[in-house]
Amino acid sequence: MVQTYQGYFHEDGHFIPDSLLAQIPTRRRAIVNILDDEVAENPKTDSQRQTEALARLSAGLKEIDDEPFDEEFDEIMSRGFMCRGLDL
Repeated sequence: MVQTYQGYFHEDGHFIPDSLLAQIPTRRRAIVNILDDEVAENPKTDSQRQTEALARLSAGLKEIDDEPFDEEFDEIMSRGFMCRGLDL
């Protein structure tokens, strides 16, 4: 079985996966491909990206007028909703 993990190598030689959920097995043979593109000096963690996305969402919500929403909106919200297009 082949598993693929995206990430970068730290100066000390440790591999840092892009996802905190990556479970890289130990003591396995591996093939490493080095890409030409460079990684940002301090890449953002999933937690940092989520925090920034929620801050943008919060700022956007503050821009909404203080007028009360109508009953149709309240009914839709009571059923729950999904946010798409957020980089969490």
